[in-house]
Amino acid sequence: MTQNSSKLSRRNVLAAGAVLPLLAAGTALAGDRPTTFAGVGKKAPAFTAPMRGGGTFSNKNFAGKVTIVEFFGLWCPDCMADAPNVAELAGLVRATPGVQFVAVHTRGRYGRWGSLDNFFKEKGYSYPVAIDDDSAVYKAFGIQWVPSYLIIDANGVVRDFTTDLGVSGLGAKGLLARALKFKQRKSK
Repeated sequence: MTQNSSKLSRRNVLAAGAVLPLLAAGTALAGDRPTTFAGVGKKAPAFTAPMRGGGTFSNKNFAGKVTIVEFFGLWCPDCMADAPNVAELAGLVRATPGVQFVAVHTRGRYGRWGSLDNFFKEKGYSYPVAIDDDSAVYKAFGIQWVPSYLIIDANGVVRDFTTDLGVSGLGAKGLLARALKFKQRKSK
């Protein structure tokens, strides 16, 4: 999106029918956001992505910890509205043993910042980000909306899904509370 076209709401795009073919059959919507995710209860797909600052992140990093994964883009107005919640979430997770957080920046567009580094410097945020410029990780998981959040258990099984922490009212503390429920459980 250009800055001018970013003012076009997703609701208007959906009303025009441009995005509906991308939604999986049976996906429930709340307004214009999916409320269900077909990947819940399934093993996370195999992937490897470079990390901002170096190194890689892959599905192997899920072993032994509950992981909260955020899919987002700097080009996405809803993601930017959620950014303070994500920064809060990352801080809460850092202080929570057995839980980790990673954001996945998708689509290779960086909005007015031009790069992840410029965004993080301007906002003063610090949390791990996997770079998914070709959207391969986004597609492998079957994500249909950003921001989307997955909770993946210590055995690599997707256990929960939500979108938009601010709009949903769940917030950072609510999502962490959901993740902690899976920290206590054994996968089947």
